[in-house]
Amino acid sequence: MHSHLLVSTLFAALAIAAPLRQPLTRRQQDGQTGWQGKNGTTGRPNPTYTTEQLNNIKLAMSAVDRYKYIESLGDTDLYFKFDYSPAANPNPVAGIGQGGQGDLSYVDNWPVLLNTGVAMSMGFMNPCVQESGLTTPITTTLNQYQGAVLPMGSIHYEFNDSCEPAVFVAAFSNEDPGLSRAAQNFFGEDGPIVTADLGFPAFLDHVNIPQFRSKIPKAFALGAQECLDRCGIKYNATEG
Repeated sequence: MHSHLLVSTLFAALAIAAPLRQPLTRRQQDGQTGWQGKNGTTGRPNPTYTTEQLNNIKLAMSAVDRYKYIESLGDTDLYFKFDYSPAANPNPVAGIGQGGQGDLSYVDNWPVLLNTGVAMSMGFMNPCVQESGLTTPITTTLNQYQGAVLPMGSIHYEFNDSCEPAVFVAAFSNEDPGLSRAAQNFFGEDGPIVTADLGFPAFLDHVNIPQFRSKIPKAFALGAQECLDRCGIKYNATEG
């Protein structure tokens, strides 16, 4: 069976899907949470940068000066290369949850991207996983090596509707693309604003909004009960 992604968007970042032959398993190492293949292979964490180093890179007078400074920080095989493997990103920018994680390279964690106008993310999705959680009018199914376009700012999600893990790659047109979670951001607003925007539903009020907010799962979230049942996966609400 080919793993595939169901990509939905309000309109029509580039997403490319590919099956992942090796299931992902949760691990704990040195007090940090990450992912690794079942064969135990791990990657070396990507370098981190101090505020002073980032400022020096951003204030360099020319691209040559910038690259020379980055080169002076250490092994060029570390600073001019970004490892998207889950094990190399124990605290991923794009989120980590029960169903997988998203590893985003952008100007703050890979400053060699400065002034290139690009960034990229790789998502590792276990079976029945939704990267975000809202349905939208346009739906596309991606198989291996296929892609789709999602305009900047559009609400979208990726869903792995198979019982095998999958990987997707997303490219961005800016080296600092930002990240916004629709459900988390919306319910993070003041209670009266949330209830008003929803038309004052009877099941929700300003008293239980904090409780409801706490139940929103972290990205990447497990979703679609039919898929969970089909794949024999039990949802653990306590992990979010």
